[in-house]
Amino acid sequence: MINKLLRRLKFLLIRLFRIKDNAHNISLGFTLGFLIHFVPSFGMGPIISTASAKLFKGSPVAGFISGVSLIWLFPFLFYLNVIVGETLFPYGMFPSAAGMPHHGAIIGTSMHVGAAFFLGMIVNLIIFGFIVYFLIYTLLLKYRLNFLSAIKKWDIKK
Repeated sequence: MINKLLRRLKFLLIRLFRIKDNAHNISLGFTLGFLIHFVPSFGMGPIISTASAKLFKGSPVAGFISGVSLIWLFPFLFYLNVIVGETLFPYGMFPSAAGMPHHGAIIGTSMHVGAAFFLGMIVNLIIFGFIVYFLIYTLLLKYRLNFLSAIKKWDIKK
């Protein structure tokens, strides 16, 4: 099973580094494909990542590769949204629903968690968007051929 995953990873990396496009379009497409995993997409992530890469004039193939290969990161990124949102928007920041019936407190807590998630998502999209874009752009611009030759040398058994 691990060999199958390694073969799939090798195929996707070779496909990514062989895209015949400039480094900006590939890194833009890859970044948009990665950023869709911060947003709850209900299983439509690869389709949305491809469409968003095409919409913003990035490489749709790179967006699809990123959307498919990094789909396993969604639970971690979802949790990161909540953590960052709670850090920036702590629970005790605003007065709670004191004196409200039990249902009002539940609704207030739900609204707070939703707002914290949304705020964390926006912050993470901005920060990770810049980081991933410049990382992929630098890798493609300077080290594309080196990475491609190193990936081809991987020996993965069937």
